[in-house]
Amino acid sequence: MTEIAITGAAAVVDDRLGALPETIRSRAARVERVTQLALAAAGHALAEAGLAVTDGPPRPRIGVALGTAFGCFVTNAAYQRRVAADGPKVASPRLFSATVSNAAAGEIGIGYRLGGPAVTLTAGGAAGLAAIAHAADLVATGRADAMVAGGMDACDAALERWLGDGGLATGEAPPRDGAAVVVLEPVLAARRRGAAERGRIVGHAAGFTPARDRDAAGVRSAIEAALADAGVRPAELSQVIVRDVPTTAERTRRALHAVLDGTQPHIQHPSASYGETFAAACPLALVGALADASPAPFLVLDVCPSGHVAALVAAGAGRA
Repeated sequence: MTEIAITGAAAVVDDRLGALPETIRSRAARVERVTQLALAAAGHALAEAGLAVTDGPPRPRIGVALGTAFGCFVTNAAYQRRVAADGPKVASPRLFSATVSNAAAGEIGIGYRLGGPAVTLTAGGAAGLAAIAHAADLVATGRADAMVAGGMDACDAALERWLGDGGLATGEAPPRDGAAVVVLEPVLAARRRGAAERGRIVGHAAGFTPARDRDAAGVRSAIEAALADAGVRPAELSQVIVRDVPTTAERTRRALHAVLDGTQPHIQHPSASYGETFAAACPLALVGALADASPAPFLVLDVCPSGHVAALVAAGAGRA
């Protein structure tokens, strides 16, 4: 299988639009919050990879894959409040194109002249990690030369109330805006164009764990499949990054205990550093982990209350 290099990576917990090209900043000023986050993260990652082109014809072999748990919820909730307060006169169908979950992928494609695959995944909080895995597959199978991939979610008081009313409270970590993306391309192609390698994606898998899965079989099988795909033994893992919430924490603990079989890699939780950023959480943690120059592999795991599970094995720069 083609080895996949990470040649750009960026994370944002605010929009950071000032450092982007003027054409992108003006585009971002017209879109809603979650799309602004994605544009900012994608722009910085593409710049680091040396692929930040904002004019000329679309590049048909470079694409986008993004994941989001709530998409444009914040914008839709604000729109509903305006209509409830002021009536139909404030409703405008012109806003519709900005209030669908795949708007961010489209804006990135237009702004950065990416004419390849444009994919938006929804898999609860696991969507961002799933999008990176999907992008890696597209590159590895030759359907794209490079992909911008990651996750994003925007949060506000309306979303917090909705989560609480639905019994989906996030625990102690407060919800927070976030977006993180990586640029993926074949290792050999990156070397030919002189791009620096930030790390690699070496394996991934997905699964499902319903609430009745008391034995954590769905989580365990996803972890085992990701390690097998990477050709990595549990004892080789330098760390495990886990996003879960109180309702899934016991299943996650059982699955890791079964798979790690006595090995004790360092375990960290993205929410401890960033707050709860949903589909951005594991991509944010992945970007942070890549700052470590160690080539040792590490596991990134998302177990969402929706039942979706995503597991990805990555390694720092320098892995042979």
